[in-house]
Amino acid sequence: MRYLTIIFCAGLVLFCLDQAQARIIHVPADSSTIQTGINGAVDGDTVLVARGHYYERIDFLGKAILVASNFIFDNDTITIDSTIIDGDTAVVGVSDTGSVVIFCNGEDSTSVLQGFTIQNGIGTFPDYRWGGGIYCYYSPTITNNVITGNSAYFGGGIYSYWQTPVIRNNTITGNSADRGGGIARYQGFGPGVVISHNSISGNSADRGGGISCYGSGLPAISNNTISDISIYPGSESLCHSSVSTISNNTITDNSAITYGGGIHFDITAPHTGDKTAACNFNDPAGEIRFEEFITIINNTINGNSADSGGGIYSQGWGPTISNNIISNSPDGEGICHGYAGASISYNDVWNNADGNFSDCPAGIGDTTWGTNFNGTPCDSFYNIIRDPIFVGLNNYELLCNSPCVDAGDPGVYVPHDSGGCSIDMGAYEHHYSLGDANGDSIINGADVVFVINYLFKNGPAPCPCRAGDCTCDGVTNSADVVYLIDYLFKDGPPPCDQENNLRPKL
Repeated sequence: MRYLTIIFCAGLVLFCLDQAQARIIHVPADSSTIQTGINGAVDGDTVLVARGHYYERIDFLGKAILVASNFIFDNDTITIDSTIIDGDTAVVGVSDTGSVVIFCNGEDSTSVLQGFTIQNGIGTFPDYRWGGGIYCYYSPTITNNVITGNSAYFGGGIYSYWQTPVIRNNTITGNSADRGGGIARYQGFGPGVVISHNSISGNSADRGGGISCYGSGLPAISNNTISDISIYPGSESLCHSSVSTISNNTITDNSAITYGGGIHFDITAPHTGDKTAACNFNDPAGEIRFEEFITIINNTINGNSADSGGGIYSQGWGPTISNNIISNSPDGEGICHGYAGASISYNDVWNNADGNFSDCPAGIGDTTWGTNFNGTPCDSFYNIIRDPIFVGLNNYELLCNSPCVDAGDPGVYVPHDSGGCSIDMGAYEHHYSLGDANGDSIINGADVVFVINYLFKNGPAPCPCRAGDCTCDGVTNSADVVYLIDYLFKDGPPPCDQENNLRPKL
C-alpha cells in the first residue's frame, strides 16, 4: 500500500509540473501573428488572441494546443465577431493551401480552435479545393466559431476527411460549395464524428447546402439548426454511406431545384431519428430521399414541397418510417414509396396537397381499420391522419390535446423527463406527469376530484387524455381513482410505477 501511495504522489507531482510548464502565448503582445504563436507553442500551451482582424492562414502543425480568443474568458459573442482570421486572397495571396485553418498533421481532440470568425477562405489543393474555412484531415475540436463567407468545391465552411473531429456550437453561414455548402464529410473510421449544436444557415451548394456526406463512418448529427439553404439544379438529398445517426435537428426554410434542401446523403444503411424539417422546397423529394435500407424515426417534417413526395420520397428497398409527423406539404405527397418492403407505422400524415400516401403497401392510410390507444381512427399499422396541433407558427412542439401525444410505437423508449405512457409522434415530446389530471403541474387531491368529475359528472377530460391513466392500462377509469388515492394518501406506488415514469409526490 505504501508503495502504491509513493507512485501516486510521484505521478501527481509530475502532472503538476507538466501543467505548470504550460504557457499562454498572447497575440499580438508575445507573437505578432497567430501562426508564429502556434510555431512557438508546445503541447498544452494556449495561444490567446486579442480582438482584431488577422489576415493570415493558420496550421496547427499537429500540436495539442488551444488556439482561442478571449471568448474563453468573457463568454461574449461580440468577442467572436471581433476576433477575425481572414484568408482574403487579395491580402494574403492565392495558395494551394487556401483554407483559413488547417488540421493536417495528426491533431486530436486536444487540438482546439475556439472563439473566432473565420472568413474568406478558398480551400486547399489547386484542382478540387477542399474546406474553404477549415480543412480537417484529423480529429480536432472546433467550437464556438463563426465560419462565414468561404468557398470551395467540397465543404465551403468545413471539410472533414477520414478522422473524427468534434464540430460543436458553431455558426456556419454564407458559405458556398459544389458539395456541402456548410460542411462536407468524406470517408472515416467509424461513427466518431460529432456535428452538434451548430447553426447552419444561408449556405449554398449544388449538393447538400447544409451538410453533405460521402463514404463510410458517417457523423452523429444532432441538435443542429439548418435553415435558409439554397441548392442549385441537380442537387440531391442522398449519401453513399453506411452508418449515421441524425437526431433532434431542426431543418427549416431550405430551397432546392431537385433533391434535398437541408442535408445531402447518398445512403446505404443509415439511421435517421428525431429530425425536424419545415418549409423546404425540393424536386422531386421535399426533404428526405433515399435509395437503400433506412430508418426514419421521430421526425417532424412540415411544409415541404416537391413534385413527388413532399415529405418523404423513397426509392429504396425496405425503409422503416415510424413515429413521424409529415404534414402541410403545399406540393407533393406526404409519403411516396416506389418499391416493396417498406415498414410505415405510427405516423401522422396530414394535409399534404397531393395526398398523404402514394404507392405505399396495401392497407397503409386506410384509417377505417380501427382506433389507436388514444381512440383516434388509424390504419392497421397505427398511422393516423389528423392535425398534429402544434404550439404555434414555427413552433413544432405539441399541445396537450395533440393526437400525436402518446401515439407512437409503444416499443420505443420513452424519455425519463416525458412522463408519458408511450413515445409521441414527431421530434418533440410533450412533457406531462401521469396523475396530474388537471394539468397544474402538481399531483394532489384536486386531481382525484378532476378524474371523478370527468368519469361521473361529464367534466372535462384530462389533457393529454392519458394524464389520468395512473395504471397505464390505456384507459382512464375508476381503477385510476383508486390508484391515485392509494398513492397520495396510503403510500402506494407512483402512477404507472415504471422506471421511465416515476414521479415524486409534489
